[in-house]
Amino acid sequence: MALIPTWQNLNPEAKAQDEAVDGFLSQGRELLKDGKVKEAIKYYKQAEKIDPNLISAGNWNTLCRQGSLYQQAADVMFACKKAVVLSPKDADIIDSRGLARALTGDIEEAIADFQVFVEWTDDEEEKAQRQEWIKALQAGENPFTDEVLTELRD
Repeated sequence: MALIPTWQNLNPEAKAQDEAVDGFLSQGRELLKDGKVKEAIKYYKQAEKIDPNLISAGNWNTLCRQGSLYQQAADVMFACKKAVVLSPKDADIIDSRGLARALTGDIEEAIADFQVFVEWTDDEEEKAQRQEWIKALQAGENPFTDEVLTELRD
């Protein structure tokens, strides 16, 4: 069977970089599962130093969302922004940024992000949930109790 040339097998250094980035991101995701956000950020930053172009919007979104759910939204806001830049029309990613914005007091922008999600989703349960969040935020209330954040993690 002939070897099909790809950038990985033509460039062993690129393959090693790709594997290193994957390894750091994998370790970061594992730490996020345990709520170890600050430690996870270190692994994401290591991956970014190797090659920021190898980190997908989905990977940044995972850090954004999980960090926010563990009440460390300010620490992961950079990841939320990177995810949206890489995938500006992905309503799930915009929704995660909305959560981070709400938790950091950027209420108007959070409402705008949740509204994008409401208009995009076909999931009636998630739509109703975001509409409740929007109403609460507009009323000056915080819908993100410890119980809600825990529920969203599960």
